[in-house]
Amino acid sequence: MYCKNCGAELPEGAKFCTSCGREQTTGTEAPYTDRMDTTCSKRPNTYLALGILVTIFCCLPFGIVSIVYASKVDSCWNSGRQNEAMDNSRKAKNWALWGLFISLAGYLIYILLLLFGATSAFWLADIFSETNTMYDIMMNTKLIY
Repeated sequence: MYCKNCGAELPEGAKFCTSCGREQTTGTEAPYTDRMDTTCSKRPNTYLALGILVTIFCCLPFGIVSIVYASKVDSCWNSGRQNEAMDNSRKAKNWALWGLFISLAGYLIYILLLLFGATSAFWLADIFSETNTMYDIMMNTKLIY
């Protein structure tokens, strides 16, 4: 027996759907096929593992959104909404990849700033070394004429 509203498989004689909660009037309906897309035969990837890794190591907000979309893929597929399952799979992948790319860009900027700071520190340490007096430093930088 299948739900007339969402297409979920129900135990024989169920009065209400376990997925959507709709009341079932008779138990002799044909399987639900209104929302089935026959061109799609392979279950889409959920990208749940990628979403979890992005959440832990990279970008928490983007990873959480990816996990939410990834969790919807199987339930949509099992209830016969294949187009919606494919769309949720695509969104889960996109959110995870955007989180990964933004995090990598952030790490790259951080490393560049560290290198710039270290270079500046060595340059300043060389200028203010013990061999140079303050007068020599001022004369070399043209502060005193």
